[in-house]
Amino acid sequence: MDCPQQARKARVGRPPRISREAIIAESLSLLQNCTVEQFTLASVARRLGTVSMALYNYFPSREALLAEVANEVCKQFRMPEPIPGQDWKRTLSDWMWTLYALGKRYPMMFKVTGVDGKTSAGWLAIAHVVGETLHGLGFRGRELTLTNWLFCHQVLSLLAMEFGNVNYHSPPALDRLDELEPRQQQFFLVLRSQYAEISSEDVLREGFADLLAAVERRIPTQPGSQADCAGLTPCR
Repeated sequence: MDCPQQARKARVGRPPRISREAIIAESLSLLQNCTVEQFTLASVARRLGTVSMALYNYFPSREALLAEVANEVCKQFRMPEPIPGQDWKRTLSDWMWTLYALGKRYPMMFKVTGVDGKTSAGWLAIAHVVGETLHGLGFRGRELTLTNWLFCHQVLSLLAMEFGNVNYHSPPALDRLDELEPRQQQFFLVLRSQYAEISSEDVLREGFADLLAAVERRIPTQPGSQADCAGLTPCR
């Protein structure tokens, strides 16, 4: 253990050397205990034992740092190994539940992904799994772009709602029933006993099933040609 005198000397000397990796790691740690709105470069600098100006040598702004934090989280996404003969529904289901598992580890990811209107390479790699799967189903051009965007963003919205508002579908959300009209109160009183029994997993299971059904309804009746499949999974 360092003696008090040694510790004091370490503090009054030159600021400790920092790195891009150390800043990102400390930011991730900080965001586990504070909201994105509370996150500042100064708070990260304090945890690193330096000043906020030192961080500007690595990141030009708070938003740039948050974007890189999102990228770091997204790079940890790992799809499970596919089983032989796996169909598209299993692939997209695995994708959604893998994203959910990553979100449980890093709930803030749904607030920092796409910060400042920009998406990270890490998120694009995640979204590519969906695009490649849809392409294999015959989606092309506008329909591929639209279906890929809708699916990814609907999943993100559903997960963000669950991680950010876990009490939304629980009884406390009904505490102000007396402000409603009698018929509105009666409606929610009938549902009230069910709210406490609904878990996040229940909501996601139903929501994910609905999203898969929506994709199935949009599958083209005439799949794209093999020539359109360059660089992607072979058409099936």
